[in-house]
Amino acid sequence: MPYIINRYNMAKLSLILGQKQSQGIVLTPQLLQSIKLFELNNLELEFYLANEVLENPFLENNESSLDEDIDLKEGLSNENDSRTLEANPDLEASQIENPMDDYTNIYDDIPLSSANELTNVVEETIPYKKSIYENLTEQVDLNFSDYVDRSIGYTLIEHLDSDGYFRSNITEISHQLNIPEIRIKKILSILKSFEPIGIFSKNIEEYLFIQLKKMQLLSTPMECLLENLSELLNGNIPVLSKICDVTDDDILIMLKQIRRCSQKPIDTFEEDHIRSGEPDIIVKKDSSNWIVELNENTLPRILINTGYWEELAKKNMTKEDKQYLAERYASGKWLLKATEQRAATILRVSAEIIKKQNDFLEKGLSYIKPMILKDIAKELDLHESTISRITNSKEISTPRGVFQLKFFFSKAISSIDGGEDISSQVVKNKIKKLIDNEGQIVLSDTKLVSLLKESGINVARRTVAKYRANMKILPSFERKKSKFLYS
Repeated sequence: MPYIINRYNMAKLSLILGQKQSQGIVLTPQLLQSIKLFELNNLELEFYLANEVLENPFLENNESSLDEDIDLKEGLSNENDSRTLEANPDLEASQIENPMDDYTNIYDDIPLSSANELTNVVEETIPYKKSIYENLTEQVDLNFSDYVDRSIGYTLIEHLDSDGYFRSNITEISHQLNIPEIRIKKILSILKSFEPIGIFSKNIEEYLFIQLKKMQLLSTPMECLLENLSELLNGNIPVLSKICDVTDDDILIMLKQIRRCSQKPIDTFEEDHIRSGEPDIIVKKDSSNWIVELNENTLPRILINTGYWEELAKKNMTKEDKQYLAERYASGKWLLKATEQRAATILRVSAEIIKKQNDFLEKGLSYIKPMILKDIAKELDLHESTISRITNSKEISTPRGVFQLKFFFSKAISSIDGGEDISSQVVKNKIKKLIDNEGQIVLSDTKLVSLLKESGINVARRTVAKYRANMKILPSFERKKSKFLYS
């Protein structure tokens, strides 16, 4: 039986012109700019605004005193000016602008204390000292004139560990920068000659080699000893004597010379290699309350020259020139508004973080609470991505030290007795204390797990290893080597 197609039941394909209404968010250039400002810390914002001032004739740096009484609302009024000009390019500015002062200060309405008071707080909490990061960056600038070589140098500095050793993978950095490994290795070899001595050494053997060479103690037997530190660690003095072709007494003399050397290129554990100056936020106690303020020492301020805009708008010029000036003026006003929003949002987020971590400020690190981005976002009715951008690169000064804002966010670790969850930062702190007090008996990761369980914390060995690595603490066999050499 033949198969018959019913042409009346077939779907009919055709193009139909219609309208559909829907809601969505369009990422305009202005919105993208606002998002970018959230990600910048105060130092980065200063460079960004300096570039905008160069490109926009109506923007100026505000280097005047903070005591000047300039009205913020006046400068941010008439938000629809740019839309009016776009619709009527020939319209004179004087027809749409209300009378304004010549300058508009973006920050006058933000509740901040006087500049002198903030300066005193910063000086009392973190006296300025040039960081390792700044020191090395200056040396890169002096030694490399080529832009690519400088960029490689800056990247290698970012990968430097807090103790001054360079343990990163060159191959991964090569893929990241899309630059041949041989060129990166060449730059790294030059960085190893920088101050402090031994900076960028890959391990303790190389660091000892550099120190002993400078002390003119690097003999052939000493080089042989450095290449066989594992035998020294195991106490095989007779074996080492044969390998180095010296007596047992000579080995002991060389060991004493090694112990005169430093263990690390950077002696103290610090975050100076990633810090570039003063913090963005300052926390201090006023009576029984914690006060959160923006650090005006680093908070850049810009002005919009409204008088210059009004003067130019009255002159005869082409339609294209008027359109260009209108766009520049509208762009400047938007930047002021976006910068104000950034400052206000950072203040809100910081205040909420401090509110939730009050016990940490009052009692110490052991009392920091588990907290995730969602907790702050929900409290402030903001998106998690906004909280993430704000906390990513900002530093906050507290009576307990200077921290990255993201430091206060940590996962919850369940306690063995089923009580209140513990912050992963508390666990890290306990691990660090145990290792700092381990004495001559080096604690393995497995032993650390046992000790943590005794204190009511249940974590896996791989978690301990991960937290230890995050804190840049060497594994047990490396610590054992250091203790033997310097005990």
